[in-house]
Amino acid sequence: MGDEYEYGVVKGSLKLNRGRVTKKSTKKPKKSKKKTSTKQQLHDQQPPDEPTPTKTAAEQKHAAMLQRRKMEQIKKLAEKSYRDQVKDFNDKLERAPEQHDMPRVGG
Repeated sequence: MGDEYEYGVVKGSLKLNRGRVTKKSTKKPKKSKKKTSTKQQLHDQQPPDEPTPTKTAAEQKHAAMLQRRKMEQIKKLAEKSYRDQVKDFNDKLERAPEQHDMPRVGG
């Protein structure tokens, strides 16, 4: 009695690609053979009269602002030596309440 139902039943986990067979593509891309006239080739070789801008005015302004901020940050870091920075940090820790007590930094 159980044999008549076993023909159409697949036991095991669900396999979604059971009926499909995937083939590997063996087609090669076609090379396009496009002939251009000599007049067109001469036109392509000549550089354009006016260079086209690669950035808009807003992009140039943004880049200038980033550069200026970077220079300001470098100047700010260069003002103090490492010893001065450690001294300022230790002074800040001395003024802080004891609940945030951190050991002093040597330097």
